[in-house]
Amino acid sequence: MAFFSFIKKEKARANTAAQTPPASGHLNFMGGVSYDPSSPILRLRLAASTCFFGEPMYYHRDEKDARPVKAAANPCRLSNEQVHYLRKTLDAVDPQAWRKMSPAELIESAIDEALDHDAEATLEEAARLRNEEHIRTTPQVILVRAANHHAVKGTGLVRKYAPRIIKRADEPAVGLSYQMFRYGKPIPNALKKAWRDALARFDAYGLAKYRLEGHAAKTVDVVNLVHPKSEAVHSLVKGEAKNTGRTWEAIVSARGSNRTAWKKAMAVMGHMAMLRNLRNMLAAGIKTDEIIPRLVAGAKDGKQLPFRYFSAYKAVEDKAPGALLDAIEKCLVGSLGELPYFRGRVMALADNSGSAQGTTTSAMGTMKVSTIGNLTGVLAGMRADEGHLGVFGDSLETLAVRKGASIFDQLKKAEELAKRIGTSTENGIWIFFDRAIRMKEHWDTIFVMSDMQAGHGGLYGTNKTQYREYGWGAGGQYIDVAKLVSTYRKRVNPDVKVFLVQIAGYKDTLVPEFYDRTYILGGWGEGLLRFAAEMEKAAEQAA
Repeated sequence: MAFFSFIKKEKARANTAAQTPPASGHLNFMGGVSYDPSSPILRLRLAASTCFFGEPMYYHRDEKDARPVKAAANPCRLSNEQVHYLRKTLDAVDPQAWRKMSPAELIESAIDEALDHDAEATLEEAARLRNEEHIRTTPQVILVRAANHHAVKGTGLVRKYAPRIIKRADEPAVGLSYQMFRYGKPIPNALKKAWRDALARFDAYGLAKYRLEGHAAKTVDVVNLVHPKSEAVHSLVKGEAKNTGRTWEAIVSARGSNRTAWKKAMAVMGHMAMLRNLRNMLAAGIKTDEIIPRLVAGAKDGKQLPFRYFSAYKAVEDKAPGALLDAIEKCLVGSLGELPYFRGRVMALADNSGSAQGTTTSAMGTMKVSTIGNLTGVLAGMRADEGHLGVFGDSLETLAVRKGASIFDQLKKAEELAKRIGTSTENGIWIFFDRAIRMKEHWDTIFVMSDMQAGHGGLYGTNKTQYREYGWGAGGQYIDVAKLVSTYRKRVNPDVKVFLVQIAGYKDTLVPEFYDRTYILGGWGEGLLRFAAEMEKAAEQAA
């Protein structure tokens, strides 16, 4: 009953507190007050760039999804029953339709809100997600929903943006599968024309590789629907477009997992396939000096999210020689391109609370969003005059980021620190700001990589006598994060820039977006650091 009483009071507080400009608050899953960004395009970006479509989230589940979830074994992860109880408790005093949504429905609602607001900007965001964030499925979903949206029909926008959204030969079939699942027939003509144009662009190798035999919607099904014309398509329809001996999968399948097969397969493997099969190649007897040149050469145009390289590193860490481990890190650096530089002292605070450690990128994946946040923090720190990483949960552990040291070694150190900070709260943010205010520590830029479920005021403290000035809520146990930022600016550095980086697919912000020099970002890739630098530059020019 105490929790009910508390969230009733805080819902009232969210709706009555004076804000300039006004902000509409809601209770997040921690019972604190959070805010949605005002721009539907930004809300879509936060959700779509930090969650693969339809994959389980910490607080959102699809009860119809029968896939096993590897992360379920994580002690930090809530059971479905606990999520249901939490949702029911919050909805009793602050009903929100989005709390009941599955992960797929959550992104779909963000897409539709964005389309209602600005259809062309939404399709532009889909193209950005596909090309800059390297997200594949969600852009196809955006394209399909746009084609079925009343504001888009007859505008030509679908065909205009489709070439930048459909980049691989299997993606028209992905779109068809989603169209039939959500809308059925009739299929919008603009969508059929976009698929036809795309299929006509792909060569015989691409069409053969991505035939999707055994899937509900096959590439040949799309061909029969839209009738594209090209020699490659003609070969596919006649059954002549075979991948026998042409793709690495076909080569290994035909010859078995042995040295000869893998050596032949390497010649046609893409960069991502090489990353994922390093362990198999080593086990088959492929020498590292045969792997490294091709692996490193493919990194620049490999279009991989940074965490993919750490996944590859972890997969072979126990058996690969140092030269290969170094090469994987070299690939990461090569894939990043020229990252922006952040002047002065930079602190990257990375969320390692239970919800961040209990969320993985996919149902069968093991990559935690907390690890992604830690990696992003290390990268940000390495691109600063003086960079630091703060790993937070119940407590806070910090480490100085060293430019000349291994990225992965520093990331592994952060992962070890995360094991002993406690995962029940986000109290580490309070510890950081309290120390920075008391000790007058000068920071020029502060990144906060988090699922933002602490929310404005949802930061649960452990000793309220320490933060009377910032406490509010039931018994003063909750800490006003925005007030912490404001106080730091008043007493230490009025020009500090704060970047709030969403890493887990939610649309909540840690503080209201209109706070001066406070920026809201989202993403799993290095692009968010470039965007942060662009926002900083734009603000300086405006000033």
